[in-house]
Amino acid sequence: MLSISRISLILCLLTITVGCQKGSEPSAENSTASSASESTPMDSEKGAPSETETASKSGETKEGDPEKPKAPELPTSVKGTWVLMLPQQQSMMPLYLFKITPPEASAESDKKSEEEPAAVVLLSKGAEIAPGKIISSKATEKTVEFEESLLNDGEEFVRLNFQGKLDGVAILGTISFNNESSTPALLLPTTEKDLSRIKEPMPSPGAQELMQAMQSKDAFEQLNDFTQKMKTVPLTMDAYPALVAIALSQKKDAKTLEEIINRYIETAGIWGNRQQVSSLISVGSMLARSDSDSSLATKYLDQADKLIKEGVKPLKGWDLDMALAKARVGLKSDNKEQIQEAGKLLQAEEKKHPHNRELLAELVNYEKSHGSVDKAIDHLGILAGSPLTGRERNLLFASKQNPEAVKFEHPRDTLTALWKEKHGSTEGLDEYLTKSFKRFLQSYVSKEAKDVDLKKGNRVSLIELFTGASCPPCVAADLATGVVEASFPDSKVIVLRYHQHIPAPDPLTNTDSEARFILYNHRGTPSTNLNGQMVPGVAGGVEQVESSYQQILEALIPALSENTDVKIDLSAVAKDGKLDLKANVTGTDKIKEPLRLVAVLAEDELHFEASNGINVHDMIVRSMLSEPTGFPAVDGKLSLTKSVPLSDFKGRLTDYLSAYEERSNANFTGAPLALEKLHFVVFVQGELSKDVFQVASVPVSGTLDYKTAKPKPAPEKAKPTPAPKPAPKPEKSAKPEVKKEAKPETKPEAKKAAKPESKPEAKKEEN
Repeated sequence: MLSISRISLILCLLTITVGCQKGSEPSAENSTASSASESTPMDSEKGAPSETETASKSGETKEGDPEKPKAPELPTSVKGTWVLMLPQQQSMMPLYLFKITPPEASAESDKKSEEEPAAVVLLSKGAEIAPGKIISSKATEKTVEFEESLLNDGEEFVRLNFQGKLDGVAILGTISFNNESSTPALLLPTTEKDLSRIKEPMPSPGAQELMQAMQSKDAFEQLNDFTQKMKTVPLTMDAYPALVAIALSQKKDAKTLEEIINRYIETAGIWGNRQQVSSLISVGSMLARSDSDSSLATKYLDQADKLIKEGVKPLKGWDLDMALAKARVGLKSDNKEQIQEAGKLLQAEEKKHPHNRELLAELVNYEKSHGSVDKAIDHLGILAGSPLTGRERNLLFASKQNPEAVKFEHPRDTLTALWKEKHGSTEGLDEYLTKSFKRFLQSYVSKEAKDVDLKKGNRVSLIELFTGASCPPCVAADLATGVVEASFPDSKVIVLRYHQHIPAPDPLTNTDSEARFILYNHRGTPSTNLNGQMVPGVAGGVEQVESSYQQILEALIPALSENTDVKIDLSAVAKDGKLDLKANVTGTDKIKEPLRLVAVLAEDELHFEASNGINVHDMIVRSMLSEPTGFPAVDGKLSLTKSVPLSDFKGRLTDYLSAYEERSNANFTGAPLALEKLHFVVFVQGELSKDVFQVASVPVSGTLDYKTAKPKPAPEKAKPTPAPKPAPKPEKSAKPEVKKEAKPETKPEAKKAAKPESKPEAKKEEN
């Protein structure tokens, strides 16, 4: 008797092979995927037999009737045409269509031709999916494995690997993107020649049942029942970790726990050894974090070790996950030797994974209890001086909601306690956190950046980042550009950051930063420009700092060796309440387009606790000394001589924030307006191409004395100091404008042109 899960997969198979071949001629080469021995009548809307069905029962076929769809036979080999389906929570996404041809099992197959045909050939892709190219493939009668490059402008940006085995209804297996986490996936047979009629995602088998089980008052019993009935449904791999977590939280007895875990591991094996190892490591990690018997965690971690030694190719992160789990087991021991071995294991892993925050947190636990308090403070400086990950934010929220079930302390609170313990007060802690933040950025500087010959090229590059203090995906962009600043001197690269009210009011935003955003026609934050041109793929949380940094380096390093005749001489002096600015540009004769001189006042090393976790802000644009397009040439020359009253400079910012508060119900109490460290930045930009040909920067010298500024007339009626207000409902999205890397089913959207006279507010980006 067929299980519910197997019936679900058969329904999926029928959808692909029968529903999509209606009205089409199956090709001869794909005839193995269908059978002419049976017909599947299509019911009418009212449930009554259709004419086609009546004719079928009487053995007659009327002239002009469409060809009756054929019910498929269950495949007996991987040979044929298959659709790769990627299961998601509510649906299964059709990605690519493949033709699989395993080698012939005959005597003649021993005589290999000079060019043996590929086992897997890519036939078609979904309309919303990135193009691909098969790199390597192999197949037997029952198994298939292939590597596929996902391409953007002909260049690989994601590597997809599929491993699967025929299991009666379909080829069940796993997908790994860039050799990272394993995801259940399946190949379904079809007679289609392309995916033009397999456009929409299919309902994911078991989705409604899993949702009901998760929301049930007795989630444990419902999930336990689901995992037994839905054995071959992909979503079962999502249900088991939740079931194990609930069993641990409810302190189920060891026998019950082991029975569930053993079923989990057995079910994972249906999807292949790779999924089985991934599940073993997941279980071992959960057990190591819990109060359960440590020997149980060790048992499953040892099973994972055994499978890897027997030939399962490790995925990225497996080594660290296993090391963390083993270290946690060791730290729970009463044996000093085991505790010391756990500490050594963590220290060794830190050298390989210096930016892993979970690892650093475990090192803090080890050092403050069994090692050096100074080393614990050192690790906490990194954790507290940089933004939290999404996982940490979730743990912090959960710990506040249910402190008995979830124990997680903010790294800053832990650091504050240890700092007081050692120094007797918190004096010097803020300075230490700033230094730790700089150390955090420096740790990401790559060998590739260190190897750049700084003597080559005299063109200074300009990076312009459009960001927001409340924008979560801006974290990676802000930090990655900070790493760029740590990688190169400002004689090679200058970074400017323009804040936006996206997705919520931001006290670092001003009229000029909004206008510059519109000039580039950006639609969301973060957005990054290098020398006037867009750099995609720079976005994410603290986990994506390294990838965002590499994305910038790829575009930046070639530009660092370029030469230009353009030179910019600058001076900026503050005296007697005024700011005297001078700029002169030479060497532009060879440039064949109208040019603009763009002048900016930026504030460096500004301290402000942004809601996205960034507390130290560098080179924030505070004012542009003309329109966002800059000053035009006069008599063929680009130059600037300007005296700016400091009262006007600061007053313009405060007036803007006050006006924005009134019209948006924002609360900018405590907005950072010290304006202590200013830089004068000037660059030459083409009117048509938006190319930046040269940029220069100087710190403002002299005394920034805002107290000598002429006071403004008092208003007719003084307004009371506004009480703190709740954060307003976001009006705009914080969606990053990035190249999609990890999800091949997405594609970039076309940009919408902004009218020059439009109000300087970012348009909301659609999902």
